[in-house]
Amino acid sequence: MGRLIEVSLGFPSVIFTTLLLLAIGYWIIAVLSGTIDLEIDADVDAGGDVGADVGDGGGAGGSFFGTLVQSFDLHHMPITLVFSVIALAGWGISAGLTLLATTSGGSANLLVGIFIALGTLLASVFIAGRVGRLLRPFFVAALPVRRADLVGRICTIRTGRVDASFGQAEVRDRERAEHFIQVRCTIENDLTAGSQALIVDVDDEGRFVVSPDVDGLT
Repeated sequence: MGRLIEVSLGFPSVIFTTLLLLAIGYWIIAVLSGTIDLEIDADVDAGGDVGADVGDGGGAGGSFFGTLVQSFDLHHMPITLVFSVIALAGWGISAGLTLLATTSGGSANLLVGIFIALGTLLASVFIAGRVGRLLRPFFVAALPVRRADLVGRICTIRTGRVDASFGQAEVRDRERAEHFIQVRCTIENDLTAGSQALIVDVDDEGRFVVSPDVDGLT
């Protein structure tokens, strides 16, 4: 056990150890604050019109990030789950490889450590994509909801930023079911994870256009 802790705090495993601690901290805070619903079977694919929003993850508009997300199949589940799976898989793989590559001490030499870190990142992203594909059926809501039904509702941002080519959020419909949707904002804003925004329209590609101005509505 002491060897595992030593390896986890050494290079390169400490990178993924830090990510894993951040992920654990996020979920603890989210659960205690009530900002997430542990019954996630209605979070992502809203069926009907809204269900089409999930298929391309955060990569609308041909952005490099969106293409990357789709290439690794990371668009099937919320980004917070993607991050958590990558962190957990990365920690396990990097710690295991470091244990095999070193006979004593908690760190590999720099060159070996870099190779382990890069290999671990690719492997954990691949695993996250496979997990997303397996879990995708659990993110399907029972009732179809049209995009128009969500216009005028307030959503909660789940990504670190929202701009004209990237953004994800959660919104509740009239039946209090949660939907994980793609959002865009064409004006300058300070929207971050946890911020609230008003859904004002649906663009030509089916993404929800949001406004950060919700002061008069909350």
